[in-house]
Amino acid sequence: MDLLLIMTYAALAYGCFKIFKIPVNKWTVPTAMLGGVFLIAGLLLAMNYNHPYTYIAQKAVVTIPVISQVSGVVTEVPVTPNQLLKAGTVLFKIDPTVYQARVDRLKADLVKTQQQVESQQAQLEATKAEVDRAVAERDKAKKDLSRFLRAAGKAVNPFTEQEATNAKQNYLAMEARLATAEAQQEQVQSQLDALVGSENAAVVSLKAQLREAEYNLAQTTVRALSDGYVTQVLLRPGSYVNSMPFRPAMFFIPKQGRSIVASFRQNSLLRVSVGDDAEVAFTGIPGTIFHGKVRQVMPVVPQGAYQTQNALQSISFDARNGIMAEIELDPAIDAYQLPDGVSAQVAIYTQHFSHVAVMRKVLLRMTSWMHYLYLDH
Repeated sequence: MDLLLIMTYAALAYGCFKIFKIPVNKWTVPTAMLGGVFLIAGLLLAMNYNHPYTYIAQKAVVTIPVISQVSGVVTEVPVTPNQLLKAGTVLFKIDPTVYQARVDRLKADLVKTQQQVESQQAQLEATKAEVDRAVAERDKAKKDLSRFLRAAGKAVNPFTEQEATNAKQNYLAMEARLATAEAQQEQVQSQLDALVGSENAAVVSLKAQLREAEYNLAQTTVRALSDGYVTQVLLRPGSYVNSMPFRPAMFFIPKQGRSIVASFRQNSLLRVSVGDDAEVAFTGIPGTIFHGKVRQVMPVVPQGAYQTQNALQSISFDARNGIMAEIELDPAIDAYQLPDGVSAQVAIYTQHFSHVAVMRKVLLRMTSWMHYLYLDH
């Protein structure tokens, strides 16, 4: 563009000299040259400042490592690589034998525990009846003992000393029997009183274990959580997958939008606002320009982000670290089968000095046409 401007200005200057018959001397020629320098430099600066451009742009792709929640041997990998999948599509299956066995065992334990709770409730009723019976027998023994004690204070005692001793021992035995019955009742009652909410604690614990076991069993079938596709599927039946996050079984790529992420000079986005027009040229689609809008300007420079570490950190400052902007493309891009991650060139047109934007548009189209030319060595 600068060469085109120089040639255009030179042609205009030559025309002015010829049409207006301006004398060529040591004053007019330097004046025309300096005027051209200032004019062209001003136009280029105005274009760069108000309509920024970058060749560092990409149709960014998000990948999700698929990590199994359970460990086991892979039995089936029915997914087809690089084809669009719907949410819920099975990616691979793990041998569920161990996890199914745990579910079955916990179901049996739960039924057994629930029956035990019902049995304890029946046992509680039996202990209550036993306590009532022990109270009645204790009260009868107490009355008999009182009768013997009253007779012992009279002048004529119709009862022998042995009978009085037997009555006392019988009363003490009934007291002990009552205490035993009450202890058994309290023991059964305490077991039934171990509640979580309104349910027996043992039953709640088994139900929680059963839910966890059923969840693990369900995780033996790994499904896609959203629309997308998997690529480079190296998993095969017989492989062993681990629940640890260090070895993903495969990589899932969610269905991407029409956004382009571009990195601009830090002094190029001073006048850019959300909603400004933008144009994108893809290296893989020479001669075609796609339109879009600025969706957002990232509020952080990635190279300036720091995390807590085991040592003090220094500043990793680099003036070349760009500011990221996201460009939302028009639906026309859907007609092209662009792979995710392709590179692009982006120009943004702000509302300022809009008449200068034509220069940037010409430059971007020239860049797009240049993509037709390449050599493979």
